[in-house]
Amino acid sequence: MKKTILSTMALIFALVGCSKEETKLKILAPTGAPAVSIYMYGKDDNFTTTSNPATGLIPNFKTNNYDIIIAPTNGGLMQIKSGAEFKIAATITFGNFYIVASGKDEDGVINAGDKILCFQENDIPGLVYKYVYGDLGLDVMFVAGVDATKACIENNFSIKEDETTTIEFDYVFTAEPVLTATKTTMFKNVQEDFVSKSKGLSITQASIFVSNHANKEKVDAFLIQLEQDIKNAINNPELLKTNMEKVGEAKEQQNKFGVTGAVAMAVTNANNGFSLGYKKAKDIKDDIQNTVNLLTNDKFGELGEEVIYQ
Repeated sequence: MKKTILSTMALIFALVGCSKEETKLKILAPTGAPAVSIYMYGKDDNFTTTSNPATGLIPNFKTNNYDIIIAPTNGGLMQIKSGAEFKIAATITFGNFYIVASGKDEDGVINAGDKILCFQENDIPGLVYKYVYGDLGLDVMFVAGVDATKACIENNFSIKEDETTTIEFDYVFTAEPVLTATKTTMFKNVQEDFVSKSKGLSITQASIFVSNHANKEKVDAFLIQLEQDIKNAINNPELLKTNMEKVGEAKEQQNKFGVTGAVAMAVTNANNGFSLGYKKAKDIKDDIQNTVNLLTNDKFGELGEEVIYQ
């Protein structure tokens, strides 16, 4: 009889354990600022990152593999529009774009004819550039990724086009952590210029999307904790370094987050250079609506309550 009771209890504990594991949230985020915001979850096997959102993240809106996906706000909303069973819960990064100056521009003012390098022409960086500075008549050249802007800055603000031709730039539109890595001084804070042009509305760069099938109790607990984690990191950037380093050496940190803990700490120390934050979607509907309509060719339409996580 005693053996039977013990066997029954063991089965119950096993089932409880399985149930807990089944409802543990699976989280997907792009490397960079969005992944840095999840710095407390680095060693969690249920937290996955990708360096290529187009192929490694956006398709997962339709797979039911993840409970929470952190994604470019416009990209996530367009997936919802096309049938993905997700809702937007909050925005956690608000733009980490900056313009740096080479010192080669004689008048030191960004105006018509100045040569500027930008990246990702048809993604958020390029679209933000076009919206904020597109009417200035600048001579712009686009490159594929932010690493190319870093290389340009390090090469005295120039790109070698071929063996005989070098293109020099007056300005480079880039993103943190490039400024920190190159020890370059900010010339323009793109976020501030965006807010000014949008009459007070912020860039809602990356947001949290919650699957309609996720465990609400666990999601709510995660969101409350994440908001506090982000506040803690902004107030004490050393927390980023300490916790991100738990995943391993610099290479492991780079693979998981896109940057090392030391770099994340330095960038955040520099006036919250990643623009981390936490604002509930229901509280910033106008900002989200403005960003997605400005930066998406296929307009999302009215941001109704049915797509906002409550």
